[in-house]
Amino acid sequence: MKKAQIGMGETIAILIVFFFMVVFGLSFYVRIQQSQVEYSIEEQAQLKSIEIAQKTMFLPELQCSSKNVIIENCFDILKMEKFNELMDSERNQTYFDTFEFSKIEVKEIYPDEIISEKWTLYNREKILKDKPTWKTKSTTQVPISLYDPIEKKYYIGILTIEVYL
Repeated sequence: MKKAQIGMGETIAILIVFFFMVVFGLSFYVRIQQSQVEYSIEEQAQLKSIEIAQKTMFLPELQCSSKNVIIENCFDILKMEKFNELMDSERNQTYFDTFEFSKIEVKEIYPDEIISEKWTLYNREKILKDKPTWKTKSTTQVPISLYDPIEKKYYIGILTIEVYL
């Protein structure tokens, strides 16, 4: 009878140790999977930010052109101001398919760094009851030229895209 009780006790002890090892292994696996999911969400936000930056760079509504020749990485300041007015109106919904939940800003950084201009071209943030509902924000900055057709001068600016996921 005692041998059977000892054998049964040994079996129960081995099962308890086995289940502790299984629980520890599962918790370790879940943590690794969770970190991989967070990394993939962050990577997706960065890719989305780059995609929106590329779409913005090639918008004919903003690009500089001279005699029907488009100048790469250049935004026309007058076109940006008109685009900004357009975004303030109800037509903001038109560009939602292109830019989704993001914020696009252009800031002049040279030569007038003290009086630098700033244009918010698009701003749509995920908000529910005055609280942001996004978990990941990815920012991409692209250097661009800014052309003032009135003064016929070029400036240097930064295009900043923030994407909310």
